Amino acid sequence: MNYSEEIFMGKLISLYASHIKDLTFTEKQVLYFIEDNLDRAQTMSLTALAEENNVSTTTIIRLSHKLGYSGFAELKFNLKRLYTEFNASEDANELDPVHQYMEQLATGLNQLDVELIKEAADLMKHSKKVVIVSVGLTKMVGEYMSKRLMQLNCSSSYIYESHMIDLITNWVTEEDCIIFISSSGNTETILKAVEKMDHQGIPTIALTNNPDSSLMKSSEIGISLSVQNQLYGGYDISARSFLVVLCDLIIDYYHLLNDKEAQ
Repeated sequence: MNYSEEIFMGKLISLYASHIKDLTFTEKQVLYFIEDNLDRAQTMSLTALAEENNVSTTTIIRLSHKLGYSGFAELKFNLKRLYTEFNASEDANELDPVHQYMEQLATGLNQLDVELIKEAADLMKHSKKVVIVSVGLTKMVGEYMSKRLMQLNCSSSYIYESHMIDLITNWVTEEDCIIFISSSGNTETILKAVEKMDHQGIPTIALTNNPDSSLMKSSEIGISLSVQNQLYGGYDISARSFLVVLCDLIIDYYHLLNDKEAQ
């Protein structure tokens, strides 16, 4: 297995990380087969995939549903898309870090939905307070964003401790907004918090490096730069600097809104 394959395999499992705990043994078996044999799996029929894994076609359909797809056809479509992205990224892996950053940032900014950033800035502008939630290596990104907003007289705070995240629903209201920052977009602590916010009707904004993540799907406003996931020794070592770029863009649009209001 070469280095680029290791990166992709980590990306695939990371993509479905929040769903794995809900899978049965046989469903996990199929998912791991797909991970190890994506080049074959993305072209296999439902029957062929079932026979290869010695499971029923119903098992694969259930797996598709649990991964968030309407059925096997949609799962297969997305596997083909991922396989194409993987092959396209092989040449990028050979670039030196400077060129990788330049390529990923340029591609990400070109694909970015500016209207979503403006919408996020407007939501922050009309919220009583802004609460930023980030854990692990993204903790520093949350702190940075909070302090930049304070410079613009925006009432903001950041939370990074798990027990405080669990209590957040006790002191926020529908007049506030919560910004969740996560590189993978599949951090369990953050996903649980987003679910609580949704039940209470509290507006949420997601900033992530993974446009296909569960966090993007469950937040009211999801903004992402697609960054190639990198693992080393089982740890996610993907660059967090792209998340800082997203924070700066939202803050810059927030600042523009303030300037327009002052004129």
